[in-house]
Amino acid sequence: MASGYLIVTRFSVLYDAALRSGRYSDNPRAPGPIYGIPHKSRPVPPEGLPQYRGIDREPLDALIFEHARLFTEAGFPCEANKATVLLAEIESTTGREVGWVTASEDIQRVWNALGENQDKYEIIFAKEWHDRTEPPRSAQFLGSDAAYFVSDYFSCICDALFIPRWHGTDPEGTLFQPYFSRLNPNGLFDTNEEAMDYLRYYLSFDWTERDENFTSIEVYALPDTTT
Repeated sequence: MASGYLIVTRFSVLYDAALRSGRYSDNPRAPGPIYGIPHKSRPVPPEGLPQYRGIDREPLDALIFEHARLFTEAGFPCEANKATVLLAEIESTTGREVGWVTASEDIQRVWNALGENQDKYEIIFAKEWHDRTEPPRSAQFLGSDAAYFVSDYFSCICDALFIPRWHGTDPEGTLFQPYFSRLNPNGLFDTNEEAMDYLRYYLSFDWTERDENFTSIEVYALPDTTT
């Protein structure tokens, strides 16, 4: 299914965590910040800098307490809570995976179970641009992401321009500047055509991610979870 709801981490939380890690601050080819990537010289994103709100924002994972214990004992610390357990139950009955939820009622149940942790997350609705599923009536269009919808949440926008985790970006911060300047305040493109244009350019470099499922993904925010 090429559409669904997802509970994702707020960009401010991701930015702060990346900043504290220090992994993006030592770049001999560009001593200052590049694109929207966290840098010690800007402890918070300055006004006017796009802040990524696409699908590649460490979504909430389905996880039961027993599995969390086993992962932690194996050297991969993680925590389960009421929300992750409920999400696991929903996935087991619907066949959805990696955090995606089909029904608005189900995602609302998981959101309510988050309790005081809601301030770290927001709910989005996303769909491949050719998918005919209609977004919720109250949803706000955030923009179009260049990403893929299956297996995980890799975004060519996020990895090259905001939070490099896998293939990263050019250390000089120049290759993608024309596209970075076209992003809207949500760190996304205003149209699917622009996202596809960026995707083609991104894939022209041999060091970038490869996947046959890449496309433009429309991302929407649900007003009640964005404040």
